[in-house]
Amino acid sequence: MPSSPFPPPEPPSPNGPSGLTREARVTAALIDLADTLVDDFDPAEFFYRVAEYCMELLDIGDAGVMLALPDRPLHLVASSSERVRLVELFELDASEGPCCTAFKEATPVDHVINGRTPPHWPRFTARAHRAGYTSVHATPIRLRKVTIGVLNLFRRTPGTLLEADRHLARALADATAISLLQQTTLDQHRTVRAQLETALVTRTIIEQAKGFLTARHETDPDTAFHRMRAHARHHHLRLADLARDIVDGTISLPPPPGTGHASAT
Repeated sequence: MPSSPFPPPEPPSPNGPSGLTREARVTAALIDLADTLVDDFDPAEFFYRVAEYCMELLDIGDAGVMLALPDRPLHLVASSSERVRLVELFELDASEGPCCTAFKEATPVDHVINGRTPPHWPRFTARAHRAGYTSVHATPIRLRKVTIGVLNLFRRTPGTLLEADRHLARALADATAISLLQQTTLDQHRTVRAQLETALVTRTIIEQAKGFLTARHETDPDTAFHRMRAHARHHHLRLADLARDIVDGTISLPPPPGTGHASAT
């Protein structure tokens, strides 16, 4: 049997899940993110894939994606967990933190959370510290010379992001921007603004559906969301369309195994 052309898998990271070889994972991620020239492009699903690839490829514990319409404030459009979602919503509400600064100044920002040195953003730092994070790296998403969002990378173990991971985070941010641009060219009537508006609107619908499933099945928000995404992928549905149907009552998802609820029709 021929030997594998790839080096052995990397050891697990204490900050996030491990995968196969780094080279293979990076290549697959960039190819997948570039594959947006399709008629049924789903912005909501795309941004969640960006967050997932950050988790898979970088030595981090959580990731989030923020976007902004022209001359409008940042909005959270994707996050890897409920814990980081709440921290990032707090950051946006407080209008302070590394992600907000990275967006305003169009430059990467590192922020260490150690509970000893006076924090640069006291309210955000206290909230992130309570959530168990030790540092944040924020990388702006730039479309040509315009900053349209930020990749937010949270670590749970001491130390800042390694230099190799900084470069890869920059590549993922660039791939995100380029993918949005090339998908826009598929239809001259569609614009980046329209894409961002769609992402922001569908984010609200997805959160409503997630809350509905959380309450109905008595589960946690992360489980509810992952089940919704799995159902959408299995049945080849757009995530936003499934979320609308759940909120409208058109589609009912069965409860998670072992919850004791009867299966939905």
